Amino acid sequence: MLEAREVPPEQFLVIAVDHPSLSGTLGVFLDELRAERGCTGRGPSRGRVPFPELIERLGAPKMLRLGAMHERRLIAAAAVDNQGAVALAVVEEFRRRGIANELVRVATERAAALGYPPLHRFTATHARLAG
Repeated sequence: MLEAREVPPEQFLVIAVDHPSLSGTLGVFLDELRAERGCTGRGPSRGRVPFPELIERLGAPKMLRLGAMHERRLIAAAAVDNQGAVALAVVEEFRRRGIANELVRVATERAAALGYPPLHRFTATHARLAG
């Protein structure tokens, strides 16, 4: 059963962001992340603004890059490098709805099929992804 705020998987599509038909989509998504305002208070969904290194990593060349589309809009993106580091961001209004979990699940499957090492979060120190 889905939580009230969760977006059902049938309402978004996981896609290859670098497909030629999506030219410019990633740039619009990254600009949207850059435009987010800073911390607006306390609580689990507040203050989670994507940091510049994450945004840069999502746009870096030579990455396995997947995204989640909702109504013709890129709402989340994940980029995996050759060492298995995953950078992932979801636009503010779609956070905490299960989209990142689904994107990680698909990225893990796709990376394994392509021979990537086990995935871990892109952070200052390596951390294993659950699953």
